[in-house]
Amino acid sequence: MRRAKILIADDVREIRDFLRFCLQDDYDIILARNGEEAWELFNAEKPDIVLSDCVMPRMTGLELLERIRNMSFRPETPVVIITAATSSSDIADGLWGKISGSDAFISKPFVPKQVQETVAKCLGRAPNAPAAPPGKLD
Repeated sequence: MRRAKILIADDVREIRDFLRFCLQDDYDIILARNGEEAWELFNAEKPDIVLSDCVMPRMTGLELLERIRNMSFRPETPVVIITAATSSSDIADGLWGKISGSDAFISKPFVPKQVQETVAKCLGRAPNAPAAPPGKLD
């Protein structure tokens, strides 16, 4: 059975590496250093799911989400936004309305199990995506 392919976009190398560590046993991982690179890799690699930091250079995660939804060959691809913005001022600034176009979001700091469960849940709803591996959420 084909393993699901995950595109991880974050401008911080340590976060990209940590996310890869959390998921590499069960999924094929593609890494992008910014939103623009993620958009190029999305079109070239056709991932089954995208995990994207919200704030990145060249193109934000929200801009990447918008491109995937409006300009891509696979607008139904699940997108998970990763953000450190969780305060009431962020809600007042309308950030949550923009994130609501994503399939899920993960707040920083996060733990491996949270990432694994979020990916498995999103892949379970994704058309044409391989199923998440069973029993690997510990």
